[in-house]
Amino acid sequence: MKQNVSLGQTFLAILVIFVFIAITSLSVLLGAVILPLVVYYLLKIKHKSNYHFWLIFISFMFPALLFLSPLLWIWVVVLYILTAVIHHTLAKGFSQELTLFYGTFALMLSVVGGLNMLVFMGVINPLSETFSTFRSWYMEQIENMGGLNVGFVDAEMFSAALTQMFAQLPAYITVISFFVILYTVLMLRLLLQNKELPAWSYMSFSEWAFPRFILYLFFILYIVSLFTTTEDTFGTIISNSYVLVEWAVFLHGLSFSYFFLLEKKVNKVLSVIILIPLAIIRPLTLVIGLLEMVLRFRLLMKLKRK
Repeated sequence: MKQNVSLGQTFLAILVIFVFIAITSLSVLLGAVILPLVVYYLLKIKHKSNYHFWLIFISFMFPALLFLSPLLWIWVVVLYILTAVIHHTLAKGFSQELTLFYGTFALMLSVVGGLNMLVFMGVINPLSETFSTFRSWYMEQIENMGGLNVGFVDAEMFSAALTQMFAQLPAYITVISFFVILYTVLMLRLLLQNKELPAWSYMSFSEWAFPRFILYLFFILYIVSLFTTTEDTFGTIISNSYVLVEWAVFLHGLSFSYFFLLEKKVNKVLSVIILIPLAIIRPLTLVIGLLEMVLRFRLLMKLKRK
């Protein structure tokens, strides 16, 4: 690539990274909000000059290692990994759906790797110790509520639920990563107006349909989970896999609901509004997804259309 990046563009990219790091250190949620803008500036640099892209990274990392905390410069590493993956999908002409897959796992692995590195460096305590401390504090609060004669408080149930959530942490990190990448990709579609770097091809959300083996996998994992616990490695793997497959069924149900509304000639804006309560009432949407996979309503409606 031609190294035609101006000095002003280089300093602007560095400034944007500093702003992102400063905001993310205050609030991860706000950092996620501005993430697409930061990725956009870095994408422009990388598309024009791969040399300048990595030069900015190296010139930022050395001062960061000296003057910033490890948590902050790990955010920079995560940002660069994500930008490199997204640029690769754009350069190779991948579809938007495949980009979501690659981006999700790139972000998930970066976050998990970053957490492990922080534990290794002694910046944060091992997650198991942090969880034990939090659970002890939380159970004290529950016991105090029990002292107020609140009859519905079940300390053992809360403890089991917290343990289950901690065991499923990798799965929830993956799910959160998916929605962060989805938001980032959709925002980048609005920002990428440069013909030199066209956005991804994509299919309508109404056409999102997971293969039927997800249905079989869902029931297999559900049955196996009844005979395993999260206290051993195998049980933890099954539990995390079940959470991910369950979210796939949920998205399948949500996309079919949108497909059904459009087939019935419901206005697009009204259809999106109707999807909001379906996204909130997740058990109902899960049932819709399972029924559609079993009975193949989408296929029947398409055949009827013909």
